[in-house]
Amino acid sequence: MNEKMKSINSIIQICEKLERYIKAHGNVYTGDSLYESYKSAIDAFDTAYRLKDIDSPEIDYLRTRLRQLYWQSGYSISYEEAHDIKHVVIQLKHVLFSDCFEKIFISHREIDKEQVHAFIELLYAIGIPRPIQGEENPIFCSSHPAAYIENGDSIPSEIKKQFYSHKHTFYILWYTGNYFRSQACLNEAGAIWIMDKQYQEILYPHLDRSRIQGLMDKQKVSFYSNDIMRLNTFKEQIEKMFGLIPVKQNYWETVRTSYVNKINEIYEKEQRG
Repeated sequence: MNEKMKSINSIIQICEKLERYIKAHGNVYTGDSLYESYKSAIDAFDTAYRLKDIDSPEIDYLRTRLRQLYWQSGYSISYEEAHDIKHVVIQLKHVLFSDCFEKIFISHREIDKEQVHAFIELLYAIGIPRPIQGEENPIFCSSHPAAYIENGDSIPSEIKKQFYSHKHTFYILWYTGNYFRSQACLNEAGAIWIMDKQYQEILYPHLDRSRIQGLMDKQKVSFYSNDIMRLNTFKEQIEKMFGLIPVKQNYWETVRTSYVNKINEIYEKEQRG
C-alpha cells in the first residue's frame, strides 16, 4: 500500500475514534485533543501531498468542504457532525486512490471452496499479504479458514459490512454451475453491479459462458480459471492495483503451473463423479 493511502487511512481511524468517543461521552469541542489531532493530520496530509495543486474540481470541492466542516474554535461537535467529517474524508480517499486497492472479496459458492482455496494460495504467491494476527485479512472469502465469519455473527450482516467498508475492494466472482444455483451468490453479483464495484469474473473450466446470468456487463472480459495466458495478465493487474513488487518469473511459473494442475485435477475428479 502506498504512503498516501496509509496516511489517509490513519485519518479515517482518527475519525472513527472521534465517533466512538462522542457516542460514549457526548459532544466534544474543537479544542478537544482527539479532534485537534484530526485537524493536524488533515493539515499535514494537505500540505505533504499538495492537494491544492491537483487539477481536479472534485478534489478541490472535498478539500474546501473539509475546511468548512466544524473547523472554527469554540464549536461543539455532535456524532452526526463527526460522521459528516469521516464521510468527506472517505470520499476524498475514493477520488485520490480510485485505481489503488487494499482488499479482495471473493464471491463464490461454499461447495466450490477447494478451487477457491487453491486460487487464494495463488494470490498469496503473487504478493497479496497473508493474514497477520490482530490485523484485518486482505482477502475476504467466507469459506476460507483465514477469513471465517466469527461464531454467532450474521453472515448477511458481515457481507453487507464488507460492501460498505471504506477499504478499496476488488471483487472476484468465481463462476461455477453451483454459483448460478445460489440466490445468495446472485445477490452478491447484483450488489457488485448496482454499487458499480470493480470486479473480475473467473469461470470454472469448460463452463458455458451462456450460463452467466444477471445484469453484469456481457462485454467485460472474463477468463477460465486454468487459462495460463490470462492468469499472467491477471497477475500483472493485481501487482499494479495493490502496488506489489513483482515476484521472480521462475517462481511465478512454478506456482502458476501448480495452481493450474490443481484446478484441472479438481475438474477431472468432478467429471469422474
